[in-house]
Amino acid sequence: MAVKVLDWARETRVVGGRTIDEIEADFRKPGNTMMYRIFGFDLFDFWVGPFYAGFWGLVSMLGIFFGSVFYLYGTVILGPYSYGQNFFAGRIDPPPAEVGLGLVPAGQPGYLWQMTVLFATIAFFGWMMRQFDISMKLDLGPQVGISYGIVFSSWLTLQIIRPVALGTWSEGFTLGVMPHLDWVSNFGYRYNNFFYNPFHALAISGIFFTTFLLACHGSAILSGAQSRDPKVVDNINDYWRDIQGYSIGEVGIHRAGALAAGGSILLANLCILFSGWPVQDWVSFWNFWNTLPFWSGV
Repeated sequence: MAVKVLDWARETRVVGGRTIDEIEADFRKPGNTMMYRIFGFDLFDFWVGPFYAGFWGLVSMLGIFFGSVFYLYGTVILGPYSYGQNFFAGRIDPPPAEVGLGLVPAGQPGYLWQMTVLFATIAFFGWMMRQFDISMKLDLGPQVGISYGIVFSSWLTLQIIRPVALGTWSEGFTLGVMPHLDWVSNFGYRYNNFFYNPFHALAISGIFFTTFLLACHGSAILSGAQSRDPKVVDNINDYWRDIQGYSIGEVGIHRAGALAAGGSILLANLCILFSGWPVQDWVSFWNFWNTLPFWSGV
C-alpha cells in the first residue's frame, strides 16, 4: 500500500509548527557550556552532523580510544585462543594482591588492567559531563547527567572505591566478557551465600519495582493513545485513583521511575562495597537477629 507523505510533513513537526531548520538553529546556538561559563569561550562547541562534540565529548572519545586499545590488546591479541574466541574468552586480570594500591610498571601483571580501567573511567566521566553540557545548552534540567552519573557510580564502586577500601587493586573485577561473568558468580559464593545480603535483596526488589512501575505507566499511555477523548489525561488519572486511590500524574511517574531506578543502583553499590569490607560472611551477618531483646530467652 502506498504511503502518502503530506506536503507539510517534511517542513514541520506539527501543522503550523517550526521548521526543522528553525528548531536546529535554536538548539545549536553556541555557548552555555561549562567551558564557556568558566573561560568565556569553548573551542569544541560545535556539532558533527547530528552529534554534539564539546570539550567533554573529546575527553570521552580519547578515553574510549585508548581504553579500547589496551582492552583489545590484552584480551584479543594476547589471548590464548584465536582472535575470534579471545573476544569472548580473553581476560585481563587485576594486579596481584602484593601490589596493593601501587602502580604496576609496563609489561608486568596488572598493567593492562590499570590502563584499561584508567581510560574507561575517563571515558565514562567525560560522557557524563558531556550530557550535563548538552542539557545546559538546551536549557534542560540536570536529570540526564545525574542518572548517568548514578550508573557511573557502579563502575567506580567496583573498580576504584571498593579496592581502595580493601587496600588492593586485586579486588577489582576481571575484564573480559566470559571471565567477568565468572567473577560475578564467584563473588557471590566468596561471601558464603549472597542471597543473605540485604542490599542485594533490596536492589533486586527495587529493579523489579521500577519495571512494574514503568510497565503500568507504559500500558496506561498506550491505552490512552487509542482514545480521542480530549479529557484522556484526566481519564488516565481517574483510572489510577480507582485502582490504588491516587494518581502520581504525568511528570510524577517519570520522576518516580528515575528515583526508583537510581535508588536500586545505589543499593547495589552498597551490596558490593560492604562485601569483604565490613562483612565477610553474609549468613553470619544475621546472627544479631537471634539475640535481639524482643525474644531473648524465648
